Amino acid sequence: MTTPADSVAPESPRQYFRRHLQCHTSSAADLAWYLDQSVPRFAGSAEVKLAVEEVVDRLGDFLGFSTSRTDDDEYSVWASPTGQHLIVWTMDATRVVARVGAGAHTRDRLLASIAVDSDERLTCLYVLCGAVNERLLNEAVGLRRASGHVRLLTIDALSALTGLAESLTLTHDQVVSVLRPASALADTTVALLQLPPKRR
Repeated sequence: MTTPADSVAPESPRQYFRRHLQCHTSSAADLAWYLDQSVPRFAGSAEVKLAVEEVVDRLGDFLGFSTSRTDDDEYSVWASPTGQHLIVWTMDATRVVARVGAGAHTRDRLLASIAVDSDERLTCLYVLCGAVNERLLNEAVGLRRASGHVRLLTIDALSALTGLAESLTLTHDQVVSVLRPASALADTTVALLQLPPKRR
């Protein structure tokens, strides 16, 4: 005889780790150990990549977004109470230039399924692991004519941004604005916001 408990599908590795983070982390500071352990090995295995993706989505939770991702998708969707939506990829900085075009196609496809009242409210956000060349990234995004809907942010800057939001230095609306800056890479804006008010 099959009981309801027997018919429940087992958790996938992604679902298990997501639940683990939800149970054991309540702030960006709680994620520091996970980042220290996994980011340097991001390109080494699919398991580590999955873990970093889930940590990034947990940062999105702390920033005030509603985050969702299926096991099969390479991206997550962050929905803001403001109506802004972010399609979020976490990837090695050396690969992002080649992925911008594919991301634009994903965005075009999701525009039909995500309830946004304006094309401008759906942004592709790439969270980068590893060293970045800001000039190269800005030029690459510009050449693909994607600067209006593509934003890039290092994982360190995302963690710092979450800390600013948690300390109430930034409101959620300001966080959304930071993630849609004038240039492709948002790190400079985050670094400026971290300075004491008298030094900005």
